[in-house]
Amino acid sequence: MSIRAIKGKGVNRARVVCDGCGREEVVTCNYLHRPGRVWVPDAGQINRKMTGQGWAEVKGKLHCPGCEAKRKATGMTKTTTAPASNPDGALRQPTRAQKREIMDLLEGVYDTTAERYRQGDTDATVAEVLGVMPGWVAEIRDAFFGPDGGNEDIAGALGRMEALERDMRAVAEEAARQRAAAEKKLAELSVLKVELDRIRVAVGPRALRKAGVAA
Repeated sequence: MSIRAIKGKGVNRARVVCDGCGREEVVTCNYLHRPGRVWVPDAGQINRKMTGQGWAEVKGKLHCPGCEAKRKATGMTKTTTAPASNPDGALRQPTRAQKREIMDLLEGVYDTTAERYRQGDTDATVAEVLGVMPGWVAEIRDAFFGPDGGNEDIAGALGRMEALERDMRAVAEEAARQRAAAEKKLAELSVLKVELDRIRVAVGPRALRKAGVAA
């Protein structure tokens, strides 16, 4: 698949080159962050855009509408966006070169100590970059690197949620303490009022005024 980054300011773009005739198209796209401070065009997004315009992906290569029409006319193999048929019923497997590419990229994006992907990467993002099946990435990652423990972005979001829950519990507990203290104070004032009313009745208003207490 011939996708080339276009550097410069402004809207993110990439150049897509037909692997058959060399025809070029410029398309707007997102860029993905790779290890080593490298930004690469989002191949999955670009592929979807181009196939929507009549292009086709054939064995990891992009064919423009003209080359795709010629390919179909000559009876060549159809696009590989779906698994190729296998008369023996066996699942399609990655080539050695594809396995090496998956291993190399996993070395940079998977943290074997934390047993999770770094930043926001997943099996799917690795597969998109390399143009392979996510199941291949998952199998190699599980066998040689570690389990699918999510990624740093997910772990960070969960950590922030837990911290927020702790803060909310602390606020709720403090509010409950303040409410209990207020209720206790009101109860004490109520008792004092009853006692004062009893004294008023016992000694009379005149004696209270004489003592300097409002009747």
